Amino acid sequence: MDALVAAALAATVCEPLLTGFGGGGLINWRSADGSEAVVFDFMSTFPGREHGLAPRDFQVLRVDYGPTQQLFHAGRGAAAVPTVAIGLDHAWKRFGTLPRADLAVPAAGFARRGSRCTGASGIVATMLRAITQLSPDSAALFAPGGVPLAEGDIVQSDLMADAVEAFGAEGAAPFVTGRYAQALVQAFGPPHGSLGLQDLAEYTVIEREPIVVRFHGSTLYAPPPPCLGGALLAFGMRLLGSLPPPQDEVGIVAAFSAVMRETERARQAWFDAQAQEAGAVERLLGAESLRSHGEHLAAVLGGQGRLPPAGPAPGAIPGNTTHISVVDSAGNACSYTSSNGESCGTLWPGMELPVNNFLGEDDINPNGFHRGPVGARMRTMMTPSLLVAEDGAVVALGTGGSNRIRTAMLQVVRHLVDGHLSLEDAVMAPRIHVEGAAIAVEETGLPTGVLEAAAAGGGTLSRFEGRHLYFGGVHCASRTADGRFEAMGDPRRSGCGGTL
Repeated sequence: MDALVAAALAATVCEPLLTGFGGGGLINWRSADGSEAVVFDFMSTFPGREHGLAPRDFQVLRVDYGPTQQLFHAGRGAAAVPTVAIGLDHAWKRFGTLPRADLAVPAAGFARRGSRCTGASGIVATMLRAITQLSPDSAALFAPGGVPLAEGDIVQSDLMADAVEAFGAEGAAPFVTGRYAQALVQAFGPPHGSLGLQDLAEYTVIEREPIVVRFHGSTLYAPPPPCLGGALLAFGMRLLGSLPPPQDEVGIVAAFSAVMRETERARQAWFDAQAQEAGAVERLLGAESLRSHGEHLAAVLGGQGRLPPAGPAPGAIPGNTTHISVVDSAGNACSYTSSNGESCGTLWPGMELPVNNFLGEDDINPNGFHRGPVGARMRTMMTPSLLVAEDGAVVALGTGGSNRIRTAMLQVVRHLVDGHLSLEDAVMAPRIHVEGAAIAVEETGLPTGVLEAAAAGGGTLSRFEGRHLYFGGVHCASRTADGRFEAMGDPRRSGCGGTL
């Protein structure tokens, strides 16, 4: 947990468009002996306890991300309650061992000296330029001189360093009731937004029991609702595990495609709407659900595929999310995913850090914008997970990527468990994503038979040259049963891995 908190603070200043004190997140923790497994839910909540929840400063912006465009919502009225400082402090108090101030030292140093923009962060800065240039302070940081940050550019901020050091010295207090909280609500309360001090003061981290699912001898620990991704990943693994073992690459891709389609069918039929109701996960993973969906899955797999026509570029911007995985020499493991959404276009005063735009994201506001209810947790697809083998080996893993999170994770887990691939090979294997009538494939010289297998259920095909950030960045850390370490950062999202 010490390493995770230190890395999370470093990410706050090194990739601030993706993560930081202005967003929300989840940590999945499991002790080495399995006696304690817990998900720390510190996803943002709907604001408005003092002033009511209303659009106020809420703008529609067209975001251009290469082959297509999409409308997004930003402005200070798009900001939900920022909760990362609260969550990291809570997790450190539960399982940290080093002084909190020590954990802030590396991040503060990066901020004061300046850190280099990665390739993935540069792409995001370019894609989100319509949002990041909404306010002068944000434009100055992310598009100096009107030009979005690019790979290799240096980002330096003494204010970021001060904020990280304040967290190290005082924990979450400055961001809940203190000077940073006061500055936030002055800028993001009425008439601009709905945030108030009561929204921050009444926020609590919820410790949840993870979803636990067996898959061919291994055990996956995934976050429960209001995280939807964990249940959908578990459902996909159960369906995949019910199929006869594929004999070749074509069979593997066909199975992936069919399971992705069936998971999407269950989601649209009822799970999206009822996920947070009591018993919804048990119903999704229950025998009757798996039987009926398994029958439909078999019918889809029995169909004859053909090479589908080319389709339009997929219609979702790559999720702007950070993931960190850590395991230690004892076998303790933790997995952390956090996000700022696309950010709202205005920085948190006094910190030079973005604030989220969760109130403006369609997929986590299914009932419409600014409907609340006030104080309720927001939905998320973030799925930080832990995979434990029968011999005691453990892998911490997760990714950004919005709706591609569960499909990227499904493929990597299968490659690790059934394919017996190394961590590197499992992450680097080409991926597909099937959603509705759209099929997306990483084109790495795949034979036509593989493409036909992906399209067995019909649809249109979008090909990406090589490994692409659209398919997430599954960053993993593992400890084998004999105590060896392996770490793999997905290059699709400028990931890195290391051992100490």
